[in-house]
Amino acid sequence: MGEKTIPSKTGLDGAVMALRLHLLEKGNRFEHGPDYEGNIKALTDVRQTVRMYEGMGYTKLVELGDPPVYAMLQRGHRELHVFQPQDPQIRQWLADEKADPNDPAIRAMLLSKTGVSENQVAAAAKPRRYHINEVDDVFLVTTDDDD
Repeated sequence: MGEKTIPSKTGLDGAVMALRLHLLEKGNRFEHGPDYEGNIKALTDVRQTVRMYEGMGYTKLVELGDPPVYAMLQRGHRELHVFQPQDPQIRQWLADEKADPNDPAIRAMLLSKTGVSENQVAAAAKPRRYHINEVDDVFLVTTDDDD
């Protein structure tokens, strides 16, 4: 496995970069799941969503922003990323179920926003399959439970 080379950044920018690189590791795959919209807002924001998932046994690992715009939780081997994208281009891509989340052009755009090139991204030790779901205006990206 190659060494991860990450440009030096600190604070919120550095945390966002590290999280994007984690998700974009070579070998990871993404797929759209169903979106949920009801007569009431089930998930109003990241903070409320995190509290709900903590009540289901998830442990909050990271929460970014005030009010939070991103959080990462874990239960067993299952990852849960909760966020409200601030970038309209990313929001549009995530909301478009006809878009291929593994499209090389989308990957290149995300890497560009992170400030790294493809050769700076490590291969995943264990490639993951991520499921993207939208509940109201909150996006959930989860992995499978298996190890």
